[in-house]
Amino acid sequence: MISLKTQTRVPMIKAGRDGVVRLERVRVICPACRQPVEAVAGDGRVKGYCAVARQNVDFLIETPGPDARHRARIGVAMKKRWQDPEYRARMAAIRQKPDPGYRARIGVGMKRRWQDPGYRAKIVAIRQKRWQDPEYRAKMAAIREKRGS
Repeated sequence: MISLKTQTRVPMIKAGRDGVVRLERVRVICPACRQPVEAVAGDGRVKGYCAVARQNVDFLIETPGPDARHRARIGVAMKKRWQDPEYRARMAAIRQKPDPGYRARIGVGMKRRWQDPGYRAKIVAIRQKRWQDPEYRAKMAAIREKRGS
């Protein structure tokens, strides 16, 4: 989802098959070429055309509302909290404390899942397809080489 909080909005009204739809002319950034694009927003979607990338721009949007303001307020509070060294030390200790039953629970779940023939066939097919890609093989070889030295 993309937020249109900082974009320019010009309201328009369009009579459609389902009744009256409120549309707004907005300026958004094209996901392909990162250039500004004139588009129309309505019903949680943005639609436009990018002449640079020569493709339609069509994606879901998130309109700012009470939830956005709440998230912003919580974000500021969390930033202040993370500046406290005691809080950071406490959170680091929690993350480092091992849970003895965690590995056992995860192992049992994965073993049960791996015993399903459909799941196993799907994973094996994905791995075989991935290893046929020369770029992936080169990347993995470089990682192995880096770990070995």
